[in-house]
Amino acid sequence: MRFRPTLFSLLLVALLAIPGLAKDPNSAQIMSDQTVAFIRVADTQEYVKKIDETAIGRAANDPQMKPFVNGIWMTLKQSFTQVERQIGISLEELLGIPQGELALSLVAMQEGQPAGVLFCELGDDTRVADNVIEVLEVIGESNGAEITKSKVNDTDLVFISGPNGKVAVCIHDNTLLASNRIEAIEDMIDHWDGTREDSLAADDRFRTIVSSSRGTRDEPAQVVWYVNPIEGIRMATRGQSGGAYVMAFLPVLGLDGVKAIGGSQILATEDFDTISHFHVMLQRPRDGVIEIIAMKNASTDPEGFVPDDVTNYMTMNWDVEKSYNALEKLYDSIVGEGKLAEDIDRRINQRVGIDFKQEVIENLEGRFTLVQWYERPARINSQATFIAAKVKDRTGMQRTLDAIMESLPRLSELVEPRTIGDARFFQLRQQDIEIPEDASEDRRRRLETRRALRPQPCFGMIGDYVFFADRPGIVKQIALTHGGNLPRLADDLSFKLMINRLLEQAGERKVAMVSFSRPEEGLRLMYDLVQADSTRDFISRGAEDNPFFQNLETNLNDNPLPDFQVISQYLAPQGSIMLDDETGFHMIQFSLKRNSN
Repeated sequence: MRFRPTLFSLLLVALLAIPGLAKDPNSAQIMSDQTVAFIRVADTQEYVKKIDETAIGRAANDPQMKPFVNGIWMTLKQSFTQVERQIGISLEELLGIPQGELALSLVAMQEGQPAGVLFCELGDDTRVADNVIEVLEVIGESNGAEITKSKVNDTDLVFISGPNGKVAVCIHDNTLLASNRIEAIEDMIDHWDGTREDSLAADDRFRTIVSSSRGTRDEPAQVVWYVNPIEGIRMATRGQSGGAYVMAFLPVLGLDGVKAIGGSQILATEDFDTISHFHVMLQRPRDGVIEIIAMKNASTDPEGFVPDDVTNYMTMNWDVEKSYNALEKLYDSIVGEGKLAEDIDRRINQRVGIDFKQEVIENLEGRFTLVQWYERPARINSQATFIAAKVKDRTGMQRTLDAIMESLPRLSELVEPRTIGDARFFQLRQQDIEIPEDASEDRRRRLETRRALRPQPCFGMIGDYVFFADRPGIVKQIALTHGGNLPRLADDLSFKLMINRLLEQAGERKVAMVSFSRPEEGLRLMYDLVQADSTRDFISRGAEDNPFFQNLETNLNDNPLPDFQVISQYLAPQGSIMLDDETGFHMIQFSLKRNSN
């Protein structure tokens, strides 16, 4: 079947190639403050250089890793060959189009659909971008589109309207502009000097996001993104039945208090490999759903049951009583006075014979913890998850769990009690999938894979924590650590170093959440999966009738992965903290720098 590119297919490839934004002119100063979503890379060429300086970039450029990376690149190039023949532009040429600032935005218009806008600085050589516009015209004509040409401030603008959509495109001041709304491009060109008073850059919400998302030494961000969620909802519901009701209901829930969401990415700084910011700007005082998020100062010391070989660890402290009261106030304001207590009594207390508020809510101390760990052997669902909440009275919580089991006989039939060390829990019984004796080898493999992929949930108590886990393997690992038989994260030097660096950034601000992760463990799983026989079998089966898998299989065979240590030597632990300040919630994530030999 002959490839027939749609009107947007070529632009889509260019958009996905590299994210970004530039210096002169600054797109945030040109775009309207009606911008609902925005992502920017200040300089795409600098961004690529910074990526090469990060751990991932240095690993990819390692001489022992190069053959494998080149093999993957060849697979992509070979898969793009058919498109290249159709459009006459190579993949390298497309990826080389952004030379400075590159921005993508979604802008709310006074009438009609919103405008998606591409802003891409081209540098001195605009020939490839000129070819892109010519190809778009050819594609439009072949699809029966109407093509209109006009001028905006001496800039030639092409507007293509056809069955596959609309696109207006031009090159203004060595910058490629494209949008589905011609008015959006005209507006940008009219304000090209960057002095407009109603610009995105002048918006207080955007400025708060940007000012909160700089490096530890005030380094500017390579990537900045921004979303105005309320305006986005208003835009999405405009003209829709029930749209006015949705907008009127947001204040009831307190969601109108979410003023903006955004963040940044900063690469290869003096102190860190990467820094990422995530900021939720909130109105004060907080109300409704936002008031329910009542975090308080979190302990930075890991629990004694957390093993040191975790892939991800997170802990946060929550003001449970304040959150519950806020939930009750919100629920009752919508459903009716006293309705939450009434519904909990009818749906929980009377059914399982407990007092939910007294025995569960009031027994929670407020500390909640997430532990993730990879269970060997490697498979798609090797990552096991353990979620725990600290209680004030362990004996009381154990009585509550036992009462629930006694009052729900059907649940008792589905689970079995187990004890591992100090962990006392209930585990879901699992019936093995029967494999017929006459099953083909292919079907047997599929059934065995299905059997291995099924979770086996567990819930119970360990120490002063009530927990839920998706499989018993992680419960065993945690129980052994709790008993002192395995090393603990609390004694890990890399964890201590990361926490100290994070707390330096927090200063006097309230730390509501702390997390820690080991990217090399996630990479180890992916590494094992790529090397696994089951993965190679899957690729081989796909290669029978799919050119992409044929190319992938050939290149993987010709360019195998080097030893795991070649890659892992570049990777360092990551950590993050969440702060609760006067502007809202702010998360900072760091990846430490590791000097490889």
